[in-house]
Amino acid sequence: MALSEKDWIFISDAHFTGRDPGSMEVFLRFVDSEKKQISHLVILGDLFEFFFGFKNFFSTGKPSAFSDYLPVLKKLQSLYREGIRIKYFEGNHDFFLQSFFLEQLGMEVDVYPDGCEERVGGSRAFIAHGDLSNPKQWTYRALRSILKNPLTYRLIQLVGPRISRQVAQKWSGMSYQRYHNEGQPHPPPAFKTFAHQKFLEEFEIVILGHSHYPEAVEEWIDGKRCLYFNVGDWAVHRSFLRFTPPDRFRLERYTEPAIGR
Repeated sequence: MALSEKDWIFISDAHFTGRDPGSMEVFLRFVDSEKKQISHLVILGDLFEFFFGFKNFFSTGKPSAFSDYLPVLKKLQSLYREGIRIKYFEGNHDFFLQSFFLEQLGMEVDVYPDGCEERVGGSRAFIAHGDLSNPKQWTYRALRSILKNPLTYRLIQLVGPRISRQVAQKWSGMSYQRYHNEGQPHPPPAFKTFAHQKFLEEFEIVILGHSHYPEAVEEWIDGKRCLYFNVGDWAVHRSFLRFTPPDRFRLERYTEPAIGR
């Protein structure tokens, strides 16, 4: 099967902490089950609870603060060596990854600090993590602009991995409680509104994460079919989006086959 005929897989919001190896092992089995039939793995951010591209991410000669991330990173490295193209759209738990994969793991990964236009099949698509979908979240946007800038990156690099990771974990817990309401019965409407605006900009496909709600919406604008997908999250729903060329999209959930069947 030619690469152009193989599937794309989109995942988001795994939030691996490294403290629960079982959850990472499920993800690794999922990737192994898909690797022969995919050409692209697109990660829509927040693969880990805190992911910063430290120059000394893996310390030499002593235990690393991020050694518990290695199973997942090594699996991505294996996929890359097998010819699968990896794209990483930074989320709100990802920082300064532009050169990380090449310098630390010898992988050419397309890293996007923000959303951007992509060609998916023959369609013009907008792809992003999705944390900037709600223009009314002024406080979050202000905090994001402070965190995601070169001066803050230098400070985090100076403080080092261990302390930065401890601070980030405390902050992310508060952020999750504020912006992700598990009791909400429906997906937040801001994401669909954001997608509609992108359709008006002549995008045909919008693919986001961040909401933690899998969602598929079809909209017709001036006789043109437009599709919005929210990948949901790997952490709870085990949801992902599959694109099968030339034009088929479908949201799926990974369930492991029963043992002995």
